[in-house]
Amino acid sequence: MMADLVSGEASESDEELQDKNKIFAAEVSGEASEEEDDEDIYEQRRSSNQVNSTASIYRNNLLQRKLIENNIAIWRSLTAFTRSFVLNASKQLVTTDQMLIKSQLSLQSAHTSLQQAQKNAQDLQTRVAAVITSNFLPHINIHKAT
Repeated sequence: MMADLVSGEASESDEELQDKNKIFAAEVSGEASEEEDDEDIYEQRRSSNQVNSTASIYRNNLLQRKLIENNIAIWRSLTAFTRSFVLNASKQLVTTDQMLIKSQLSLQSAHTSLQQAQKNAQDLQTRVAAVITSNFLPHINIHKAT
């Protein structure tokens, strides 16, 4: 029965179909037994899967680390840019505000001076009108002798 077995094919005898609890297998010389192969292959696959998954995890961790580092660098650059932009804008606003305050003070001073000049002009106008309308020389009548 064992001699009729062809390597790579399952035997199809009636005895095997009747005896489901028994397993017949031919051992080919030069190959390890099935138990050793199964364990070795399983262990090799398992260990190679562990190595691949470890390498994959390492690659993923390395990729994640690089992504995190790049994200942090982008965040820092963006924060520095924003801070610089806001600080420069704030300095310009403070400078503009100071210039406006100086301009306001100058305008207030000019306004006060103009009000004083207007009051002086009104006083002068009133005095000139008083001088022109007043009779500072009396009226003299001159008669001619004949």
